[in-house]
Amino acid sequence: MEYLFIRQAQIELWVLEAQAGNLKAFDQLYQHFYPQVLSFAYRTTSNKGLAQDAVQEAWLKLSTTMTRINDPAAFKTWLFKLTHWQVLDMVKSNKKHMYTPLDAIGEIAAETKTDTSELAQAMKHLSLIEHQVIHLFYLEGFSLSEISHILNIASGTVKSRLFRARAALKQVLDKD
Repeated sequence: MEYLFIRQAQIELWVLEAQAGNLKAFDQLYQHFYPQVLSFAYRTTSNKGLAQDAVQEAWLKLSTTMTRINDPAAFKTWLFKLTHWQVLDMVKSNKKHMYTPLDAIGEIAAETKTDTSELAQAMKHLSLIEHQVIHLFYLEGFSLSEISHILNIASGTVKSRLFRARAALKQVLDKD
C-alpha cells in the first residue's frame, strides 16, 4: 500500500515537472505509461500498427495539452481518454480492421470459468464500446467514474454498457 502511495506521488511530481517544461519528467511518464496505453489500444483494435499509431498520436497531443491538466492525479485518466479518442479516429479512417480485445479474453475466461476459445467467439459479438468498457474495467482497473471520463459518457451509461456486455457474453455462451 505504501509503495502505491509513493509511486502515485512520483507520477504526480513528474506531471508537475512536465507541465513546467521538464522533458526528462515527460520521458519518465512516457516510459511508465506507454506499455499500458499501448496494451489498451491493441486490445481495442487487435492491430499492432494501428494501436502504435494511435498511442503515438495521443502522446503528441498530450505534449501540447499537458498544461490543461489541473489535477496531476488525473493524468492517467487524461492519457487513456486521449488514447481512446485517437483509437476511435483511426478506426473511423481504417474500417477494414477487426477490433476485438484478444488478449483480454484469457483473463475474462478465467474470471467467468469459461473456455478461452468459447469466450473469444463470444467477444466477437460485442461492439467496440463494449470491448473498451470491459478492457478498462477488468484489465486496467478503472472505476466506473474514471471510465465515464475516459469514454466521455455518463457513469450510468458505463454501468449499462458493462451490464449489456456481460449479458451478451452470457447469452452467447449459454447458446453453446
